[in-house]
Amino acid sequence: MTASEAIEILKLGGASSTRQVDVNTCATVSLVEAARVLGIHRSTAWDLHKRGEFPVPVLQVGHGLRVAKIHLERFLLEGEYGSSSLEGP
Repeated sequence: MTASEAIEILKLGGASSTRQVDVNTCATVSLVEAARVLGIHRSTAWDLHKRGEFPVPVLQVGHGLRVAKIHLERFLLEGEYGSSSLEGP
């Protein structure tokens, strides 16, 4: 999957089209959806998160793990999450 294809999946709201929520208005995706976009298995994504090595920041919201779409998009375009305006001072 190319970076542009993965970004298009993000814009369309993930790999599943049977959602009840308009995902075009959501700012985040689940860790599993982020794994799909990155082309890795969900267990690999979970292991990377537990080790603090997931390539973009992961947010814990309640019991769920979420990834900001903008962070995924930046990672896919630049090849790494890094010295952009998304990071704090």
